Amino acid sequence: MQNRIKQISEELTAFIQERELELIDVIKDVPSIISVLETGFKQLKEVVSQYEFPTPEEEIHFFKETKPQLFSKLIYYHKIYQLELNRPIANYLTLKAYLNKELEQIHSFCNKNAEFIQYYRSGKTILDKYYFLRERNEIELNLESFYFERDPKFSTHFDFKIAKLLANDMLAAYLTCKLAELKHKEEHGEYIPNIQSNERWTDKKAALVELIYALHSAESINAGDIDLKVLAAIFGKIFNVDLSDLYRIYLEIRSRKGDRTLYLKRLTDALNRRMDDADSK
Repeated sequence: MQNRIKQISEELTAFIQERELELIDVIKDVPSIISVLETGFKQLKEVVSQYEFPTPEEEIHFFKETKPQLFSKLIYYHKIYQLELNRPIANYLTLKAYLNKELEQIHSFCNKNAEFIQYYRSGKTILDKYYFLRERNEIELNLESFYFERDPKFSTHFDFKIAKLLANDMLAAYLTCKLAELKHKEEHGEYIPNIQSNERWTDKKAALVELIYALHSAESINAGDIDLKVLAAIFGKIFNVDLSDLYRIYLEIRSRKGDRTLYLKRLTDALNRRMDDADSK
């Protein structure tokens, strides 16, 4: 049994190290990593739940070191996947607030568990028999739960907290890096939201520019709290069109004789015709 536990742990560790080097796109690449880790943990749970460690020291080592080191990776990848999946398409300030909110949650966890974190980071061991041996109920504890923690044969009082702490360390580094990237792009006018689309704009580019300026002028996006360049970048990404000449095209629109908003008028006419056709049926 001990050899099987070691084998699963080493395989998961090797897998993580290999995939971390290849990780480019969180939304595309992370789900497969999560899937393999979850499968590995199910296997580990089946083995450990039926296993009696030869000594308390070996059991403590597994629940204090081995499991949290691996489990922290699963928590971390779940978190950054959800973070990027729910990342708003917005301006610099909104995104900065979004990322900082996650950092605040990490600080809250650290404040809430400050005494235990100090115990763990200082390398103390005097309470390990209460924290990292299964089915020890001598003291009242405020426990957190997770999918893999439902079986008391596969969890102790505090192995999840260590995994969460280690995951938070990685997440804090990730968030700090993303905030630095965001700030750099904002300061150098390079910020473009991360959008991927296979759609194509099939009308004239001037029509899209007219629409973008209209939406920005009407403050229809974020109540006007969005930079024109960011809004153009969003449309450019969605419809795969180069809008680097946005202002030049806008000047051409302004110089039109007569009705300058040709595309907006065409949109109005098209929608009215559609509604008239629907009414006549």
